[in-house]
Amino acid sequence: MPHLVIEYAKKLEDKVSIAALVSSAQEAMHRSGLFASHTIKTRALAYEQFIAGDKGGSFIHAEIRLLEGRSDREREALSSSVFNCLCQFADGVPAVTVEVREMDPVCYSKRLPF
Repeated sequence: MPHLVIEYAKKLEDKVSIAALVSSAQEAMHRSGLFASHTIKTRALAYEQFIAGDKGGSFIHAEIRLLEGRSDREREALSSSVFNCLCQFADGVPAVTVEVREMDPVCYSKRLPF
């Protein structure tokens, strides 16, 4: 159920294995103990056009989308785990951020396999 969306500056593809970053972040989510590995949906989106501060720079940002039910402590630990993972890939990247968001269960729909 949880969604991990990693956004990044496209120019990082010359320095970083995005496939390894996605795999490592997926594993960090699983190691949290909050989710079964088969329920985690991870993806990465590259941005060519962006402004990151006044110097242009580059960035990596992860948004973790969850349904309610996790404590503040659990969400904070999850954020820290994913943040530390991203930082391992972020040598020279000035902006690395992670945000945990709770989705409104009334407005969330999904199709389950038969």
